[in-house]
Amino acid sequence: MKKIVLASVALVVLVAVWIALFVTFRSTEQVLFPGGSYQVYPVTDSTVGGFSTVELSQSDSVISARVNIRSGMAYPYAGMGVNLLSVNNRPASGFFDFSDYDSLVIDAETNRMRKIGVKILNDDPVYSQKNDYRSYRPMVSQAQVRKNGVAVSMLDFKVPEWWLAMQGLEKDDGLRYMNRGMLFEITNGEGTMLGIPDEITVRSIKLWGENRTFKALMYVALVLIFAVYGGAIALAVRGSERFVKSRKKKLEDLKARMATAAKLLKESDRSVAEIAIAVGAESPSSFERDFARIYGVKPLDYKKGK
Repeated sequence: MKKIVLASVALVVLVAVWIALFVTFRSTEQVLFPGGSYQVYPVTDSTVGGFSTVELSQSDSVISARVNIRSGMAYPYAGMGVNLLSVNNRPASGFFDFSDYDSLVIDAETNRMRKIGVKILNDDPVYSQKNDYRSYRPMVSQAQVRKNGVAVSMLDFKVPEWWLAMQGLEKDDGLRYMNRGMLFEITNGEGTMLGIPDEITVRSIKLWGENRTFKALMYVALVLIFAVYGGAIALAVRGSERFVKSRKKKLEDLKARMATAAKLLKESDRSVAEIAIAVGAESPSSFERDFARIYGVKPLDYKKGK
């Protein structure tokens, strides 16, 4: 009984630790802003021949972009960007991996525009050229501005048709390269009025995702915990005095019944099946098994060799 109590206490402790670890590390979060780790820069369509402007101001807790869309282009834009290849205003060691995340949450507000444009620019091994902004593979989406923040699923990002056409592709090739992130941008969206200034204010940009590998390992660990617990309980029960006495009594009873069977095999002409019934065996096959366990031979061989 003492061993069972100790095993149960250990189980409770291990499950409590498992729950604490699971809740703490089941998801992963990355803060792009605030924090000051990444360089923030102004974004306008001047890189593609437009004339839109932006006045960017930044503090430790807020980025404000006053945009004025002046271009007559099909897709005029202006806003702010985060250089994912910089950490503390210095070049980063590699690309930013968006594939680790499931959604993007932005605490943002605007004056007039109802939506904001969100863009991820990835390095395309085939089409991207160093320092050529237009060659980076853009993944774009628009999100409704709400008081409780803007949420964008990573599945909502698509490659725009104009970029595919610029690369000579007739349709979406299905490639994303989300593990090769370079730049992240927030620009004007639906509701922007040409020639009338508007403002985008951002207080935080966060990425969230499920830590799938960790969760899988934790589920395996939970199964192992209960398997070990079950084994410990089984050993404790098998080693208990009551179980030992019960097993000993069953063995003595079996020996007595098989001794009766052995006597009948020697002194009578009854068949093995009849003797099995006489000694209370469940079936002839179980009788043969029990008899061989005690005497080392099958009943018929014992009868022949008597």
